[in-house]
Amino acid sequence: MVRLLHCGSLAFLAVGLLGGPSQAHTVKASDSVAVTFHLEPDHNPRAGDPAQVWFVLTQKGGSTIPLSQCDCHLQVIAEENGQTIAQPPLTAVSAEQYQNIPGADVTFPKPGAYQLSIQGQPQTGDAFQPFQFSFPVTVAKGSSPKPSPPVQSTDTPLSSSKSGLPKVVWISISIGVGLSFVMLVLRLRKK
Repeated sequence: MVRLLHCGSLAFLAVGLLGGPSQAHTVKASDSVAVTFHLEPDHNPRAGDPAQVWFVLTQKGGSTIPLSQCDCHLQVIAEENGQTIAQPPLTAVSAEQYQNIPGADVTFPKPGAYQLSIQGQPQTGDAFQPFQFSFPVTVAKGSSPKPSPPVQSTDTPLSSSKSGLPKVVWISISIGVGLSFVMLVLRLRKK
């Protein structure tokens, strides 16, 4: 029981410190094409920082359309005035389990609301119908290029201790050790 409690405390600590996996994808579809859209990092781009965007194009029936078979174009549109501010070139990228899908690096100039618009048609023949999809993107304030002045430490449970580790880590460890000790004492009393 003590080992189980100790392992549970460590798992709680690891999840709290590292966080769980998060992947955000947005899917839109027309009659003949579906598009899965993803924007790194985690659909939370920051102004002035490069962000990678990629699209998985899928034909009706489930087969993936590689960039080499699509005459695709990407536009970055500012919502405040509807102006196209960039047309980054699409290149073939590999992301997750997908290979040779359209992708681009996008740097948003300032915080605000944008639309990423992808349009495409078959390179040859009529393998799929021409399509156009737009995806809303909210861009957060970017990191300042100047170093920030040092901030006075506040003594809150989440601030760093003198050893350099956040107090939340020490609290979690203390709780785990304390619970393990209580369980050990209870176990010894039963004997």
